[in-house]
Amino acid sequence: MGFDRGSFRVRPCPLILTLLLMVTPGLRAAPPPNPPHPESASPSPPHGVDECDLTPADATLLKILKTSTSNLPVIGLRIGDTRFAFEIAADEHSRREGMGGRRTFPPGTGMLFVHADDEVRRYWMLDCRVDIDVAFIDRHGRITAMHRMKAEPARGARERIDRYRARMRKYSSRRSARYAVELPSGEITRLGLTVGQRLPLPHAALDSIAR
Repeated sequence: MGFDRGSFRVRPCPLILTLLLMVTPGLRAAPPPNPPHPESASPSPPHGVDECDLTPADATLLKILKTSTSNLPVIGLRIGDTRFAFEIAADEHSRREGMGGRRTFPPGTGMLFVHADDEVRRYWMLDCRVDIDVAFIDRHGRITAMHRMKAEPARGARERIDRYRARMRKYSSRRSARYAVELPSGEITRLGLTVGQRLPLPHAALDSIAR
């Protein structure tokens, strides 16, 4: 008990309160809600660049962010809900090398191939060590074909280069294409890209550097 201004005040007994909660309907405390399982929330898409680093689709000049380890210019472009850091392969040597020799394809990155003309194109996985998604794009920005390109067995120690190249699977653009976008495996599905869809590319700026 406690005493307050000449009147008695009863302090509640913890044991009595516990018993009341056990036997009195409606007094039982509701259990705290279960926290969401960390795997139940869908992960946010990876972003390779900040919003301010993007090259707008109507740009006449590319916003070069840096030079990659392969000595290629890197620009920021948005594909669907993701901002990618794209290496630009715009000459014969860089287009031929592509992703060859690389063992990783980091999220939020990609490679954009720019050709100087329009024709049906066939890409292959020469010396590529990781699976790659590719979308071929015509001069209007429409996707003409998409593929999941699988890594090929490495060239054998005694395998002639002509035989190695001959056994490579060829992935076709099916119709005339001027560009090709390569992304980490699974990104085309995640982004929900479809054939015929138009991608917002800075065509004038890209075409000005193709050779």
